[in-house]
Amino acid sequence: MVGTENFRFSGSGGVSFDGSIQTSLVRSESFQQLRLESPTRTLKVQAPEGVAIESRAGDITAACRKDLTLQSKEGRIWLDSEKVELRNIKTALPTTRGRTYTGIHQLCVCENGRLFLSPPEGRCQADSEVCK
Repeated sequence: MVGTENFRFSGSGGVSFDGSIQTSLVRSESFQQLRLESPTRTLKVQAPEGVAIESRAGDITAACRKDLTLQSKEGRIWLDSEKVELRNIKTALPTTRGRTYTGIHQLCVCENGRLFLSPPEGRCQADSEVCK
């Protein structure tokens, strides 16, 4: 245990810990990048009331080698922006044989931004419950 108001590590290699650490604040020096890294294992950030990630002046990027999962156990996942892009989505081309496939749907959007699936043929139609 170390008790101090401000504890500073210096050096280009950063600092390594065996096991876990608990602190109320981790901050980089002004105009320096802050990196939390686990080169061979999992990096977890946990809190009983929520975790906030905010960038006041730049982008936030999440990248991974395999799957990226956004999951809400009881609530919603909000994408709140003037522009939402889904890139590199495969487009199904109609076949000349007219063959239908099971499990294919249209992705539709309500006026309020809620997404829903509709059958592949016809127009996107929803009752008031879907877009509520």
